This record gives sequence, C-alpha cells and structure tokens, in this order.
Amino acid sequence: MARTKEQQIVSQSTLKLVLEWSNTCGYCLTLEDLCAVSRVVEDYVENGYSKDIREKLAKVDDYIKGKENGKKLL
Repeated sequence: MARTKEQQIVSQSTLKLVLEWSNTCGYCLTLEDLCAVSRVVEDYVENGYSKDIREKLAKVDDYIKGKENGKKLL
C-alpha cells in the first residue's frame, strides 16, 4: 500500500519527535519501541484524541515505565 506524501511526512515527524522525547527523558528505547510509539502518535495526529488513543497512550506509558524498572512486559 503506497503512502501519500503527507503520511510520509507525519511518519518522519513523529519518529523524530518520539526519538527526541525518549532521549530527553532518558529512555533507552529499541527501534521496535520507537516505531510502535511513533505509530500511536501518528494515529493521534491523523485521527485526533479519543478514548482509544488515551488507552493506547496509557499502555505505552505503562510499558515504558515497566521497561525502565527492569520488568519484562511483552
């Protein structure tokens, strides 16, 4: 499935945002983590804030906090 230029820009921008955020906050995320978190942020950018997005963001927060504390969550 081909992505539009706008979708490519959103993907690149959110990936950069998530990478900068993780570095600023001191989180060492894997490439898989970065892509997954970026996809949630892309979903927010494309579709706006919703209950579903809130739940996804909460799961991301729980995952990252668990990972930071040395817990294996996935």
